[in-house]
Amino acid sequence: MKRLLAILLVLTPVFALKAQKTTLFSWDVSLNTGYMMPNNTSYSDNSSLTLGLDITLWSRGIDSSYWRVHRNFPFFGIKASFSAIPNSPAGDRFGITGLLQQPFEKSSQWAWSLGLGLSAYTRPRSITGDTNNIFIGSLVNCLIDIGLTFRPAKQLYLSAHVLHTSNGMLMWPNMGLNYIQLDLGYSFGNRIPEEPYPETGSAALPRNEFGLAFSPGWVMSRDRDFDGYYFCYDLSLYLQHYTSPTFAFGGAVDLWYNTCDTRHLDREEGVYQLPLYISAMAMMEFFWGPLSIKAGAGPVLLCSPQVTTPFYERAGAYYNFGKNYVGVAVNAHGGRVEFIEWTYGRRFGID
Repeated sequence: MKRLLAILLVLTPVFALKAQKTTLFSWDVSLNTGYMMPNNTSYSDNSSLTLGLDITLWSRGIDSSYWRVHRNFPFFGIKASFSAIPNSPAGDRFGITGLLQQPFEKSSQWAWSLGLGLSAYTRPRSITGDTNNIFIGSLVNCLIDIGLTFRPAKQLYLSAHVLHTSNGMLMWPNMGLNYIQLDLGYSFGNRIPEEPYPETGSAALPRNEFGLAFSPGWVMSRDRDFDGYYFCYDLSLYLQHYTSPTFAFGGAVDLWYNTCDTRHLDREEGVYQLPLYISAMAMMEFFWGPLSIKAGAGPVLLCSPQVTTPFYERAGAYYNFGKNYVGVAVNAHGGRVEFIEWTYGRRFGID
């Protein structure tokens, strides 16, 4: 998984910009501060303030006919980061992240971003042997970065980020660490084309859409008594509304079955019970040609007694062909990733 992430960090911006004849380059420098929290509220005493530095190299292709039709031109970047964390049980954090940043409109001061990468800690348990560190076991971990940026001036920006680091249970312990981070930064180089954006049209998409998806997947148990992987099965029904050819929002209802929870119930109660989950989420979807990203969160309405956090999140990447789509997603409870889902879905336009 770590090698795959490293390869994707390098190849994604390369392939995304390969067809571009005109590419703008810029780079950002920012100071950040924030708050680190263990991925379990029972260990809030280990929380800490953070202070760090980020350097990001951005590239932006501006001659693609697809981006001209769909209004806004995305940025692809690589960010190197460092955070000093005085009270961290795993030490300070270094990171490298592949980023996608998308303005909400072609001239918008606001943009959202999504990053996937790798992080390294200076005092992981695998090196120090510290038994008090139950949060980070391995030197190298996965890093997820979700951000919102505001530019009050052409080169000055403010951004807020939510980050998560863990190793996906590849090495125990793996409770993981979460961060809320604020950045103040300055941009160098050319971010905006000298020529104004052309007037644009819109693609022929339905204004409203109903869809359903089936997602078998793997469960990563948080109980050391149950080593290995278990299976889950999810059926999702959703309704969403398109505000443009590249963005839709709506809601979904999920029903899923978790075989790992069946094991828990067998052990604790001695009888078989169907651990049926029913949940509802608010969701949004962003499109780039045949590719799309969905993200959402909401409450768990009915669940196994083993679920202590009645709130879940899902984020996934999908490939669309006709009215069908396939992809992979992660499903988390309270920020703790538990399911990896492989999805097949179908869209039905209402109007």
